[in-house]
Amino acid sequence: MELPTKELFDQHAKDLFNIAFVDDSPSPCQIKEVKAGLQPTNTQQKEQYSVVFACDNPEVFEQGVYKISHSKMGKFELFLVPIFGDDKGVHYEAVFT
Repeated sequence: MELPTKELFDQHAKDLFNIAFVDDSPSPCQIKEVKAGLQPTNTQQKEQYSVVFACDNPEVFEQGVYKISHSKMGKFELFLVPIFGDDKGVHYEAVFT
């Protein structure tokens, strides 16, 4: 499966993403940050970057692989880790190396 590039995430940073944390009940989320890694490419010439998704649901889901869908980028799976949470929502990070 080909994962989206940093450039593609940058292009859709203001869009709505649906992340299925529980079964097929997607939670609407938006990209909070797309950040390039300290070294732009690894030994296989792949770009290193991270994407932080902000979700309004204050329930914290454990790290794991979740299904994500987007109207233009399609459906894909990412390993997400909760990195911040409060009563307004939770941020999840995906790291690409």
